[in-house]
Amino acid sequence: MTKSRIPVFLLMGSMIVFSACYYDNKKEMYGSSVTCDTSNVNYTSVIKPLIDQNCIGCHGSSATVSLQTYDLVKAQTLAGKIEGTMNESGTYSLMPPGGKLSSCKLGQVNKWIRNGMPL
Repeated sequence: MTKSRIPVFLLMGSMIVFSACYYDNKKEMYGSSVTCDTSNVNYTSVIKPLIDQNCIGCHGSSATVSLQTYDLVKAQTLAGKIEGTMNESGTYSLMPPGGKLSSCKLGQVNKWIRNGMPL
């Protein structure tokens, strides 16, 4: 083998080795295989944990708009503020401020509202 062919073989060999180490993350490529459950959406099991995770840090007991109890969340929902802030509609600012909720979470909240806000 001549000296001029050695760099070519080294280049080809290294390309094969590095391409074989490529890692695909199935979740990133195809999304999560977990489906969004909107069959039994109620305040206790779905809405309260969502609020605790995304809202209560700013909307706790000392906030101007508190979302600490079912009655407070229901009142804000009846006033149109929950849907308004989640969808940034009208004069409402988008909440949570870190970014819009996932389509699954939005769907769960909308289903909860359409179903009469069950506890």
